[in-house]
Amino acid sequence: MSSVVLTCGYSYHTQRFHDHYSTGLPCYLFRLQTEGRCEADIAGRRVSLEAGDLLMLPPGTVYGLHVGEQNAADGSIASGDYYLLTVSEWLDDWWARAGKPLIARIDPDEKLLGLWRLMIAEKRRQTDDGGGTGSPELIDYLLRTLCLYLERAVTETAAPSAPPPFAVLRLKRFIEENATGRFKIDDAARHAGLSVSRAVHLFKEHVGRTMMDYATEVRLSAALERMKYTSFSLHQIAENCGFGEYSYFHKVFKQRYGTPPGVFRKRFRENESGTNLL
Repeated sequence: MSSVVLTCGYSYHTQRFHDHYSTGLPCYLFRLQTEGRCEADIAGRRVSLEAGDLLMLPPGTVYGLHVGEQNAADGSIASGDYYLLTVSEWLDDWWARAGKPLIARIDPDEKLLGLWRLMIAEKRRQTDDGGGTGSPELIDYLLRTLCLYLERAVTETAAPSAPPPFAVLRLKRFIEENATGRFKIDDAARHAGLSVSRAVHLFKEHVGRTMMDYATEVRLSAALERMKYTSFSLHQIAENCGFGEYSYFHKVFKQRYGTPPGVFRKRFRENESGTNLL
């Protein structure tokens, strides 16, 4: 059975707003606060929600939303959120696989918000007047991807040890997404809203390595994949994976794996299983 997205969208409230499910939600509710603040009643407990607070509520949860009861000092009301209500057999299985917190604090990065916007756009296509063109299959896969991405975001910020600040998570994701391009520490720090010195210190403190070391690991991982599964030359791989000159790539690869990239690739091609090479 494909997933059925009942409704999804983005809402921004500047006036008082209340929503109640006193007999319990009839479906799954996902709600991510992105701006301002509000309050929610969840299973008999009232909680304050600020940017980064995620609700993941299963069917049957008694739920209420209250916007405007916690006004700013000047009396203004502001609350923005992405929301999604859905039913899905896959979601039932996903929910049952491991316990999910009803509320969690995550980093609402652009990739996550981009997934949510894609879901909103595809749902709008499906419901447009005149016969929507939205694809139920695509909506099903977008929902699964969004749920798995949310689960990872929750796991990252709910580790048993003290979780790293959101800024560190943003730095890691920026490096992972940009290391094979023209990556600069200044750009990563700007993305996380930090000074360069603060970004360097926080990253080393919480990750245990420098940002450039982490970027090198990302580049090497990308290079390994290309060496195994593409016909790109080693010089092309060096350039495409952010190393620039092949001589530098050769040096870093050999230091990390103890063998030159050319020798590694030759061995891999001679061994179809690709195991026990490093």
